[in-house]
Amino acid sequence: MTSQYKTVLDAGNASIPLGPLVVVLAIPVLLLAFAHVARARAWRSSKGKLQGALWLLYLSYAPMVLYQYWTLWHGRAEARAATRMSIEAGPLDTAATDREPEGLFLETKQRFAVNGVDFEYRHVSLRYLDFLLPQADLVTLPLAEDAQVRVTYRDDGTDKQLLRFEVAPKAGTR
Repeated sequence: MTSQYKTVLDAGNASIPLGPLVVVLAIPVLLLAFAHVARARAWRSSKGKLQGALWLLYLSYAPMVLYQYWTLWHGRAEARAATRMSIEAGPLDTAATDREPEGLFLETKQRFAVNGVDFEYRHVSLRYLDFLLPQADLVTLPLAEDAQVRVTYRDDGTDKQLLRFEVAPKAGTR
């Protein structure tokens, strides 16, 4: 009898949101339109510090967004190309979840063990205005006690990168 597992986390198929990229591409067009209208109507802001401040804000925001996209793309490509994978399947031995606010960010750490192998799944998300930076789909792992799970991971010594987390349905449910 084979058990069907439901995939909860798959690092190789993580979706990358397009919202922040649209914002980064649209802002220069809006800033140029603002400058053109301001000059045509002889507004003070066309020559003032406001226009320079808006460009400075954009030029500091765009590299952050592009770096986040590169990080997401690199992590997904790395998970797809993983060659030294290990799999642990069995009941969860221990499980703990910690959430710690750090300024604008919320850090979530989930620690668990399967067959004596310890894992930590960690992600950081913005508490407010989370649409401003691209983020992978943040998944809270279902760490129910004695749940049957299958964890695929890449083992680099003390660091373990979760590639896939699957959970089996409880007996008697489909």
